[in-house]
Amino acid sequence: MKRLWVPVLVGLLVAGVLGVGGGGAVAVEPRLTTASIMIPAAAFIPTTDNWDYSTGGNYLAVSGGNSGFSAPVSFPVPVVSIKKITLYAYDNTNLSAVCASPYRANPAAATQVLQGIICTSGASTLDPQVLITTAISPRRVNTAIHGAQLWVDLGPGTKFYGVKVTYTH
Repeated sequence: MKRLWVPVLVGLLVAGVLGVGGGGAVAVEPRLTTASIMIPAAAFIPTTDNWDYSTGGNYLAVSGGNSGFSAPVSFPVPVVSIKKITLYAYDNTNLSAVCASPYRANPAAATQVLQGIICTSGASTLDPQVLITTAISPRRVNTAIHGAQLWVDLGPGTKFYGVKVTYTH
């Protein structure tokens, strides 16, 4: 009985490794991985030294007029495709808004491309508001030639908490 099991077991093992009927192992195709990176308000710096703004540690707010802030986005892999941008903000005024815009810069060509924009609109008591856009173009960022960054503009009566960038690689 032992003599019968050993060849059968070896045969099953060989069939499992090489595949049955295909003549060889089956190649596995690479799959895209979806990941996200959160850029908190504390990572943003003012785009000029004239802004009158405050920070509560987890948010940015302005005292008067509209103000702009920017932050780099450091992806952990060399090439990504941005799928969506999620904005976390508070806007309880009809007079101003919070807007987030991803940019892809190409320093060697001295160019930058606006990839999309998402803004609060109208007064809401939700704190924070969670707004999502998938209207992003171009989506691809190759860190060998591009630098990714986010710009945020906000007006009085608003707060900015952060932006989540969802991407595939």
